[in-house]
Amino acid sequence: MSKKILAILMVAVFVLPSIGIGISFTDDSSAATKRTVIVETSPDFAPYDYYYGTEFAGIDMDIIRAIGKDTGINFEFRQNGFNSIIGSVSAGVCDMGASGFTIRDDRKESVDFSIPYATIRQVAVGKVGLDITSEDDLKKEDYVLVGQINTSGVDYAEQSLRSKGGSVVQLNTYSDIVLALKGNSDYIEIVDNPVAEAQVSANPDLKIYDVLNAGKEEYGFIFHHDNDELRGIIDKSLTKLQNNGTVDKIIRYYSDNGFRADTPSYYNQVPTLFVLSDEAAPYSYERLSEQAGIEADILAAVAKDWGYKIRYVDIESDELASRVIESQNYVAIGNLAPRQVMVPVDPDDLSAGLKETLAFTKPYTTDNLVLVAPKNAIVSDATILDGMKVGTVEYTKGKECAEENEGLVTEYATAKSALDALIRGDVLFAIVDYASAKANLYNYEDEYSINEVIDESYASEIGFMVGIDSTDLLERLNATLDKLKEDGTIEAIEQYYANAEYNPETVSYFDDTDNSFWGKLWDRIERCFLENDRWELYITGLQNTLKITVVALLIGLVIGLLIATVMSVNAQSGRLVVLSWICRAYVTVIRGTPVMVQLLLIYYVVFASSSLNPVLVASVAFGINSGAYIAEIVRSGMNSVPKGQMEAARCLGLDTTTSMKSVVVPQAIRNIMPALGNESISLLKETSIAGFIGILDLTRAADLIRGQTYDALMPLIVVALIYLVIVLFLQFLIKKMERRLNNAY
Repeated sequence: MSKKILAILMVAVFVLPSIGIGISFTDDSSAATKRTVIVETSPDFAPYDYYYGTEFAGIDMDIIRAIGKDTGINFEFRQNGFNSIIGSVSAGVCDMGASGFTIRDDRKESVDFSIPYATIRQVAVGKVGLDITSEDDLKKEDYVLVGQINTSGVDYAEQSLRSKGGSVVQLNTYSDIVLALKGNSDYIEIVDNPVAEAQVSANPDLKIYDVLNAGKEEYGFIFHHDNDELRGIIDKSLTKLQNNGTVDKIIRYYSDNGFRADTPSYYNQVPTLFVLSDEAAPYSYERLSEQAGIEADILAAVAKDWGYKIRYVDIESDELASRVIESQNYVAIGNLAPRQVMVPVDPDDLSAGLKETLAFTKPYTTDNLVLVAPKNAIVSDATILDGMKVGTVEYTKGKECAEENEGLVTEYATAKSALDALIRGDVLFAIVDYASAKANLYNYEDEYSINEVIDESYASEIGFMVGIDSTDLLERLNATLDKLKEDGTIEAIEQYYANAEYNPETVSYFDDTDNSFWGKLWDRIERCFLENDRWELYITGLQNTLKITVVALLIGLVIGLLIATVMSVNAQSGRLVVLSWICRAYVTVIRGTPVMVQLLLIYYVVFASSSLNPVLVASVAFGINSGAYIAEIVRSGMNSVPKGQMEAARCLGLDTTTSMKSVVVPQAIRNIMPALGNESISLLKETSIAGFIGILDLTRAADLIRGQTYDALMPLIVVALIYLVIVLFLQFLIKKMERRLNNAY
């Protein structure tokens, strides 16, 4: 190799990356619709941004997809940490950012905002059972306030709740915060209300304390200050989508799914049966984070027959009818009797009837009413109600029965409310259905009696409620209910709860939870690996990790060999002085600074305005870092070759370069193989920081899954095992190569 060629290669290695500072690799087209727009997001921010499998899902993502459909822009999503996105946008690494950014004046100094697309407010989240009734309770030093770094929640906590002193704990991710909340009963998070709902839906031991006096805030997408054209296009389309209801539909879709992080994209929905439900044991209630109850299980059987997912939307009883009218293709449950129910559909017309706006399925059962009385009351028939205060349930025949027997009626929204009134002493008797009486008086059997003295003529046929225009849904429900009656499923479900004496602690008929150690372990594996195709994140992370490692190792080998050769030639012959000085400076700087700093500098400075794939940028960064270490390894290997080998080669007429290439380097490689193997293993593990520049590597995949499942142990163990298997395989290959090289000499 001539000195000129060697010099050219050295210039290419050291100079060209620096030129990248002033080179833009993006499309110069002036029309935004003719190029791909890169959007950075933080996919650990449910319900706005998260992964469903390897698909980006969430409110932000789907609003941007809607904008893409409207404008023809091709949006490419890239993940990054929340605190890095504003820096990426302002540095020109990406075109825009979307991750629930609150529109704030301090952020406007770095980026521009779109028009608002969502309105939120701050709430508090803590463990269930805390004595928090007002904002003043949170101002006490008894509680430790926590929030995500650089968010409005932290600002509100510092300015309004700790204004007189005291610090606020700031953590990097919401999964870190949830784990802190679950482990410390004195920790209180200040966070946006939709995010709080997502956290609580996935963690039943947490609760939202809606006691803050914070005003409303608005979210917007962020852009570079000089990107007015793209911002104008986005604003125009966003206004259109808000006016035609698309944005509201997207937000409502995630709301009805409980803002859960296991909800697929609005544009890639899986067939789902949405069920509006109130807590009404034994018909529908929550047990061990799962929905249980007679009606809940019947609809679970319906969904299973259809091959649908089922999603329950909790709602107050007096809102069931109006929500069904508003959400046509939803089903309502809660012991509803179609012939007797009347609801105030229109606040201005309280006499409006359900038949004008709602429809009922065929009845699945008949409910008989019973008379609940204190244990010491002697009840032979309903005439005992004469002149007595009686609690009945709205829209049932209980009121009719009580009035015919001269009772003084007070109506309640649910059977539970009527029975609670009886327990408090507000009424002396209650008329409710038998199953509700058994469930709600399960712990009061010694104090109250359930008397089956109400005539069967007051019984009600019970069905499910749907919107009047949901004819297809109604027909399909009726057909499936007939099928479930014929095959005995409904009877089996009803008998299951009857055998349990309608105990409100009874788990679902379909519950097959294994509470053994191995059962719980499998549940965690299933949740962190199989559920929602989360294994795809590991596969994508593994692919990126291996790509970075292999490419970086090749770059490092090239750089290392060149630098080692230059320094060895200089040491032996005194030539290549300038190049040798550059090489020594390179090795000193690279080995003397953290690889993290080098990675960030190369991504955010050297290639700031390029459109290069982050995986390639990371490969270059790690390759440059590895090259410095490989250079020292190779140089030490060359020095370990006896000087007589070089002298013998020169005596045979070989020049210095040829002697190095054909005599010294082959022997040096054999000597340095163990060290090179260690460097490749170290390089593999160093790539675990690639997630800091928005790359989905193995470690970042585990972190995202941790954020979705709030399980820190299992995802990290899975990733650790994957790294271990790869390292063991590399060790096997290295030892095999060592044996072959030893045999060759």
